Amino acid sequence: MTASSQVTGPRVGAALPPVAFATESVLAWQRVVSSSFVPLVVDDLSDGRFAGTIRGRVIGDVFFSRLRVTPHEVHRTPALIDASERLFYKITLMLAGTGELVQDNRTALMLPGSISVYDTARPYSLRFADPVDTVVIMFPRDLIDPSPDHVRAITAISLGAEESLTRIVTPLLTEISSDFASLEGPAAARVVHTAVELISALLSTAALARATEGDRERLSLMLRIREHILDNLGDSELNPDSIARAVYISTRHLHVLFHRQGTTVSAWIREQRIEAIRRELSDPMHAHRSIAEIAACWGYPDASHFSRTFRQHVGMAPSGFRRAALVDARHGETRRSKLVPDQRATTG
Repeated sequence: MTASSQVTGPRVGAALPPVAFATESVLAWQRVVSSSFVPLVVDDLSDGRFAGTIRGRVIGDVFFSRLRVTPHEVHRTPALIDASERLFYKITLMLAGTGELVQDNRTALMLPGSISVYDTARPYSLRFADPVDTVVIMFPRDLIDPSPDHVRAITAISLGAEESLTRIVTPLLTEISSDFASLEGPAAARVVHTAVELISALLSTAALARATEGDRERLSLMLRIREHILDNLGDSELNPDSIARAVYISTRHLHVLFHRQGTTVSAWIREQRIEAIRRELSDPMHAHRSIAEIAACWGYPDASHFSRTFRQHVGMAPSGFRRAALVDARHGETRRSKLVPDQRATTG
């Protein structure tokens, strides 16, 4: 049995270097997948010949991983959910082998080339009767457009090659999982942003196709709202009233829609602005621009207010974040910020 750096679930901060783990122990595998993703129970189906390897990388808030494992089962129980600090969506892309995903009273047959989504906020089970090669991506629930209710409608459903967006998403996710080491600096952030946008589009399309008429109208409205916000992030006057007028609904209705997704209009706008600013502060192509200029372009004309907001959201001053990010970009190395503590461990 061999082991190297143990990985952790997504955290806000700089990109982490590639990590890997290999073992022939089911208990060691359960420990590493529980610390990499969320707490899980693993049962061996390989008649004592268990073997598993995981390679993964956390970039921003998204954890990309590639797993090769002998037959086994994975269970996410109510007790484990209660013990979890954060909740995520997980996407599994099957590369080889087959499996079954059970959640929300549905069972998905996972075939090579198919993509399935499941929610760590509710119990689920995965069963792999044969050795499998999979790409697993985990990310915070608020990174994608569909609301939790809409995602619930597509959990444990296999999205295969008949879905046009599956055919677009699959090669990108496969390539990312094949060469984690090539993702460095601002390029990594851009690739992850593109991948998450494609995943969001895939899940939105799937949710729309399977929604009832009323749900379809609500999801379409939410997608229009988010599109309007993203198109106008640079407008410092962007606010709930102006957004509601743009999409022809009441401000109260707007607040209700965001409340159903577990957030607020202002919080979602702030998160999108800060993320956009982080990307530009990390990008050497924007090194000639002042922090105040970048902030103003994304809706923060008041430098002092922006600095306080950025520090509160990211955990460090914009200037310190930029220095660390640009050093990483120049040297092709990734520093762990204080928001991403070193989690390295060796399992014997």
